[in-house]
Amino acid sequence: MTSSFIGVMIDPEALIGEVLVGRYRIESLLSDHAAVTRVYEAQDLRHSKKVSIRVTPTASLVDLDAGLGDERSALDSFKATMQQLYAMNHPTLVCIDDWGDTMIDGVRHAFSVTQFFGQGTLREFLDRGRRLSPSQALVVGIDVCRALHHAHQNGLTHGDVRPANLIFGDDARVRLTGLGTKRWASAEQMSIEQAKYAAPEIGLGSVPNSATDVYSLALTLLESLSGDVPFVGESVAITLANRVEKLLPVSADMGPIAAPIERAGRPLADERISALELGQALAQIADKMARPLPIDTVVSKKFEDVITRPQPVTPSGQKTEVQVDAQLTAVEPEKQIVVESPRTRRRFKRIFVLAGAGAVLITAVIAFQSLTTSSFSVPNLTGVAEAEARNSIATYDWELIIRAERTNDVEFGFIIRTEPAAGASLKQGDALVLFVSEGAPLGVLVDVAGKSREVATKLIMDQGLTVAAVDQASDSVPIGNVIAWSVAKQPSLVAGDEVLQGTVINIVVSNGPALRPVPLIVGMNLAEATAVVAELGLVLGVSDDSFSNEVAVGLISAQSPPPGQPVPRGSTVVYSISLGPDLVELPNIVGINFVEAEKRLLEAGFVVGQVSGRKSYRMKSASVKGVAVNNGDKVLRGSAIDMVFP
Repeated sequence: MTSSFIGVMIDPEALIGEVLVGRYRIESLLSDHAAVTRVYEAQDLRHSKKVSIRVTPTASLVDLDAGLGDERSALDSFKATMQQLYAMNHPTLVCIDDWGDTMIDGVRHAFSVTQFFGQGTLREFLDRGRRLSPSQALVVGIDVCRALHHAHQNGLTHGDVRPANLIFGDDARVRLTGLGTKRWASAEQMSIEQAKYAAPEIGLGSVPNSATDVYSLALTLLESLSGDVPFVGESVAITLANRVEKLLPVSADMGPIAAPIERAGRPLADERISALELGQALAQIADKMARPLPIDTVVSKKFEDVITRPQPVTPSGQKTEVQVDAQLTAVEPEKQIVVESPRTRRRFKRIFVLAGAGAVLITAVIAFQSLTTSSFSVPNLTGVAEAEARNSIATYDWELIIRAERTNDVEFGFIIRTEPAAGASLKQGDALVLFVSEGAPLGVLVDVAGKSREVATKLIMDQGLTVAAVDQASDSVPIGNVIAWSVAKQPSLVAGDEVLQGTVINIVVSNGPALRPVPLIVGMNLAEATAVVAELGLVLGVSDDSFSNEVAVGLISAQSPPPGQPVPRGSTVVYSISLGPDLVELPNIVGINFVEAEKRLLEAGFVVGQVSGRKSYRMKSASVKGVAVNNGDKVLRGSAIDMVFP
């Protein structure tokens, strides 16, 4: 596809305030400034309504590949397409209301006019970090399937189905926009944003068709649920290549909607279901899914703001009371009239007589209406859906006032009660208040950090919320107090926010300081040992110095508790300083008999080792572990003394 458009871009803001073709007053720019086709919000002066208008230089419509080699043929093709779109009106499509061409600053532009939808696009919804529930995505999917099926039946392919082309109406339902208003882009021409939703065969040179539209819808639904579009790469080519022969990564967490999305997003076009089949598959699983909540669109409207405003039921004709009020205002005589002549005086007298007669007639009409106004008994609407309730009383000409309340007893969107209550009699024009359920009551999040488990639990449960507690060690929070809390499924919420009653609040409760293993300090000097135990929140306790055959003099030779034993923060590790080996003098045993030698060794703290020879003779020599020792030598206390006799 090629275009010969090399035009001078007109300042998009320059059109604001201008009236196109004597009918459409441009009010604001809705599209990007750099776009060739500008979309504006405008006022249709003929019908006094807001519309959207697309304005495109006709030169940009030239498409050599499509045989549109000049502006005239391109404009004729544009108008033919608009005529076709105008003839295929559908409730889920943003359809064409008007089209034409006009000169703007000497440059011819084509324009098309559609109904205005001011609630933003699905793209804007997702860009704000929001997601659709599976039930909401099902509703969106069915609406888009209806639009695509209608277009495909009429021989049209959208070619660019993505969140930016799904726009919300005031009823929070989506419409598919962009059909026929722009040409499809090949893989070489499309932007990375378009490629994110393109079918894999587009990268292989295929032309968009009904199957590629369905694949794009599958990706759109997947993103609306998960927040991510799979297989997106750094470029258009990589993105399209990543999808070849790849199944969409649908998750069982999505529930029943996962299977239809998977069938719509298969890598081979001939294995995909059609838009009609996808819509039917979604409709078949609707009864297996939760009732969808209304989608809170980009232009936020609180439920209370919508349903607490008076909603008068407008009958087919005008109300006589309005006309009477207007007449009364019109004939009210002025208090000061200056009459210059009898003729003038007679003229005003006739006017006053006529005015008096009119007033009498009006009073009679009002009296007659008060006597003939119908009264109706208020039906029992409790538990009835709001729409059904409205329809059931629409013919009574009551003024409806809708108020929102939260309750556990009545489902969202259904009537809680009426004022007056059922059975009361109301005349036409009287007010009936419908109290509509906004769902379960809300609980206010309370900051329970630092409070005891018991107090925190009570504060949370008093709000109708549920508590889930876990214990965790803490060096700073006392035992039994809350370290931290969070909403189980919405951890970003803070104190003061409101959540549905029954929501689980996680609290983390301190079970005191964490146990820490006693370090090994034997063999360290006192300074080293002090630093090691202090780092663990422990303290040193000193005991008497002791002899050690293994640890040098001045170093720590013993500790208690032993290394590795878990102890609480602040525990004491007792140590003793080494006095070195416990050496004692070997008593005089060489040269005496065994009996006397044994007695002297035991008294000195030694042990009798191996004895050889005749014990009745005098000892010939002594040794410790093969090393000869003599009387008076320094020997480790407790050593085994080996003795040799002749």
